[in-house]
Amino acid sequence: MRQALFLLLLLFVLSAHAQSADDWKYSIEPYLLGASINGDATLGRAAGVPVDISTEQILENLETAFMLNFEARFDNGWGFILDYGLMDLGADTTVGFGGVVSASVRQAITEVIATRRLDVAAGRLELLGGVRWWDNRVRGSFDPSVGNGSLSAEINEDWVDPFVGLRWTRGLSDRWQIRLRGDVGGFGVGSDFSWNANAALFFRMSERMFLDLGYRALYVDYANDKPSDEGAFAYDTTTHGPILGFAVRW
Repeated sequence: MRQALFLLLLLFVLSAHAQSADDWKYSIEPYLLGASINGDATLGRAAGVPVDISTEQILENLETAFMLNFEARFDNGWGFILDYGLMDLGADTTVGFGGVVSASVRQAITEVIATRRLDVAAGRLELLGGVRWWDNRVRGSFDPSVGNGSLSAEINEDWVDPFVGLRWTRGLSDRWQIRLRGDVGGFGVGSDFSWNANAALFFRMSERMFLDLGYRALYVDYANDKPSDEGAFAYDTTTHGPILGFAVRW
């Protein structure tokens, strides 16, 4: 159902002002996010399971990673962005405090965004409005150092957050370009609240090829409000880290 909604929104944006192919500008960018995930999760009866996973631990335990950004802009100022990122950690991360707490995460995030360019004197300013689909699987366990009482849970949870934001882009020279983006969302529709911030420098390698050097932080506070014995899930985390991408524009 949600996949169909994303496709419908994408087709709407594509067709809203479609004229000839010459009126569109495109960009496609595979990228890597050197992510850390910090926060905690509630999994059934296991409340407050720490999710503190460093970039080094992610690289050691990563089974699958795929990140891609696609963008199209129409000459009249409208455009759209489609961004997908998947990170699957195949082993648990363990910390100890009076026992052992383990957590592992598969996190997939899809963004579909409509953009509207505004005329400003310095650079290009764009209004952003879209949806962010979170598709998560979190496993957690607690093994006390003495006695019994081990807890473990695995929960698959997905939700959709609407969001609004701004993006500003400006050329610094013939070779360098800066881009800043920020948005806020959730508003109780999916998560209670989320925010996203991104800063990037683009280096022009050739007429169509750009190197993307940036940093991103994405926060979410989500809870499904189910009783603990019916699959309670809460996810209060920040995913952040440096970005390295390779963009082709035409």
